[in-house]
Amino acid sequence: MKLLICPAMLVVTACAEAQDSCLLRAAQVLDACGKDIPAMKAPADETAKRLAAGGKLWVAGSRAMISELSGRAGGFMGIRPLKEDQIGASDVILNFPESDSDNSPKWTETGAFVVAFGTKPKGFNGVFFSDHAGVGKISPSLAVCIPAWLFTGEMISALTRIGKMPVVYESIGAYYGMPRIDKYKNGEIFFHEDMKVPPVEVGFIAHRYVEAVSAMLHRIEKEQRDNIDRAGGWCREAKTGGKRLYMYSMGHLFPDEIERTDIGKTFKSAVWNSGFRHPKPDDPYGDGDVAIHIGYQHPPNVLLGRARAKGTKVVYVSLRSERNFVADNGVVWIDPMWDWPDACVPIAGYDVPLLPASGVVNGAVAWEIYRLTCGK
Repeated sequence: MKLLICPAMLVVTACAEAQDSCLLRAAQVLDACGKDIPAMKAPADETAKRLAAGGKLWVAGSRAMISELSGRAGGFMGIRPLKEDQIGASDVILNFPESDSDNSPKWTETGAFVVAFGTKPKGFNGVFFSDHAGVGKISPSLAVCIPAWLFTGEMISALTRIGKMPVVYESIGAYYGMPRIDKYKNGEIFFHEDMKVPPVEVGFIAHRYVEAVSAMLHRIEKEQRDNIDRAGGWCREAKTGGKRLYMYSMGHLFPDEIERTDIGKTFKSAVWNSGFRHPKPDDPYGDGDVAIHIGYQHPPNVLLGRARAKGTKVVYVSLRSERNFVADNGVVWIDPMWDWPDACVPIAGYDVPLLPASGVVNGAVAWEIYRLTCGK
């Protein structure tokens, strides 16, 4: 598999050589990572013991994964980007190395418990879970989300088995998302005192995540294939004709998963936060150009208005479609099939679901459009 050096990271040229769907390849990686769930019990139990004793939960390494695990629907509200000068003896560090360098010795000297994900650094002797990206030949910077979320689920279930329930984010697109953040002081209150959750059995949350996200990927492949093929055809035609290609995105894993991989060599990448009052890119559009928006809950209505007025075709991924463009032959809406809360694993006795699907699903859709664009 061809390697590409990107800024601050080593990335595999994913899906560019694939002859089949990146959606199904992502599902293969989910299944492969799912086989590691039994091995997660012991380290998850150790993290639970430390966090229950007052240890802090840190995330380190890849910028994209720090964002992916922080502030995320269905994830720990109390997780924080690593501050090395604040590591304590009971702390837990989830590490996503971007190179062969291994920083764990200096962290473990403090007494912290380190769990690494992705590609194993040289000389690393600690707890490690592979991203299994090679199984499906998908981007490792996308694939690493999978073991990260599986282990998050197992940490949560391990905590419930010792009588603790960590505070979990609700999507800020949900009505109570922001009030929830205020109520629990954005994770400063790490555990619930206002509800008790029954013990969750080993593997339950992680296995349900594999099943749920895999089902979404297969449903997109079945029900959205015509739309994806149409989008890919538009992009391929634009690329061949020397037209401009844009791939805008929003949220956590993105835009790094676009601009710091091979996708960013073909598409101009920028943040476009649809549904939020953030500044939007002011790019030139013209007839024959194509703009892709890998979004979240709301459609990119501003992009649709601007781009279509100039004859630029638009493809967007979001939960809702924009009614004013349903009949527009220059617009394709791709339904990512995850539900409004994003998090997709409910557990008995808890008020919001756990573990977000959107990073893995939206990433697979983006790579599939790229694959079709390049005619591979």
